[in-house]
Amino acid sequence: MQTTIKTEKELAELICNNHNCWSQLLAQVELGSFAPSIWQVELAAEEIKLNEASKTFQFSNAKLSFDVNIEETHLTGINYITTIAVAGKGSYTLGEKNQKLRILNLTIDKR
Repeated sequence: MQTTIKTEKELAELICNNHNCWSQLLAQVELGSFAPSIWQVELAAEEIKLNEASKTFQFSNAKLSFDVNIEETHLTGINYITTIAVAGKGSYTLGEKNQKLRILNLTIDKR
């Protein structure tokens, strides 16, 4: 049980810091010709469901927050923060002595 909680916490941190996946998702969001300049991801460990036998996981209710500029120029424009709900799944591996956790693949989609 303690190992599962530790794994869920580590996975939540790794998922939140997977910049490549989040950048790809942001590129798919309809923002016109503007790209967010700031973004962050929040995911509670409790939202991760592990299948330890197959070393896979699913998560729901991740929150991707990012800024959007709603005016024509970034200098005079107004930025606002928007948040979208995200879910996903993937697989992971544990390194030597089950100490180093790594995500092997991660698929995310907005809800």
